[in-house]
Amino acid sequence: MTPRAELREPGRDELAAAQQVVDLFAAEALLALDRYEQSFPAAATDKARRTADRLAHWWRRLDVDDVRLDPNGTDAEQILAKAAELSLDPDNDWGVSLEEASAQAVNRAAIEGRTLPVSSIADLRQQFEDAYGGRADVPSRDDEWLARSLTRFARASVLRDVVAEGAHVRVSGPLREAADDLVRQGQQLMDDRMNLARRQEAPISRREVLLRQARMTSAFFAYSMSVSLTGAPLWAELAMKAPALAAYAKGTSDAWVDHSNAVATRLDPAQAQLRSVRKGLADGLDSPIPATRRDTRALRGAPTHRPTQGR
Repeated sequence: MTPRAELREPGRDELAAAQQVVDLFAAEALLALDRYEQSFPAAATDKARRTADRLAHWWRRLDVDDVRLDPNGTDAEQILAKAAELSLDPDNDWGVSLEEASAQAVNRAAIEGRTLPVSSIADLRQQFEDAYGGRADVPSRDDEWLARSLTRFARASVLRDVVAEGAHVRVSGPLREAADDLVRQGQQLMDDRMNLARRQEAPISRREVLLRQARMTSAFFAYSMSVSLTGAPLWAELAMKAPALAAYAKGTSDAWVDHSNAVATRLDPAQAQLRSVRKGLADGLDSPIPATRRDTRALRGAPTHRPTQGR
């Protein structure tokens, strides 16, 4: 097969798909760091310093400095880049908080005339919860989650560069195939996120449960009338109606419980699919990408040909 680099420039959809994967693990790195930051008592005076030291430790150890960060990237990537910059600054004795990093990312984007990040760390937490229904498989240790997320972020960023440079840089076949695979999985991630968003917006109709209750109500009153017309003593009439009343009450309760369960579980299939695609991406990026030294030199020396990304 002829490598794609010899054929054409990357399409916007392809780059958007790769960007989605980078964003996924940039956000998880921030969430891991947020969990570490929140583990300190509110009154701890060294929280910002220790948070900065933790991020700087893994940033240097994993050589994330070698990654070409996208200044026009997603909110998560911009906030992560600013948090790393503050953490690695030798003149910054105070440290870093993610709230401060988020604010400074907004300020920098405003000064440079770029699209401002609009997501806060609280927003990222909620998005993570909504996407996976609180059942994402993440390490219990913050350190391990941060290290894994930064590793995946760095590797996805390199593959994004392979996609972005398109025909401008020749890379080895295995690296090109890895980038193409990232694009395919990123497109699946985008589709699954859109599916979840549609399910979240779609209202759950109460028509079925109301029709079900109307049928039970009609049946109960018809039976009650027929019992009343028998002319039986009151005590006998009540004895005959009691089982029907109990069945009516149970049926009504069951109908509304079923409706509540439908509302509560309507997102389960979409969230399960997102958990599956996330696992596939994580498993793939947990293995080193097949980049040769020549590939690395070519990517480092290449200009950036990323089209402007809308978010």
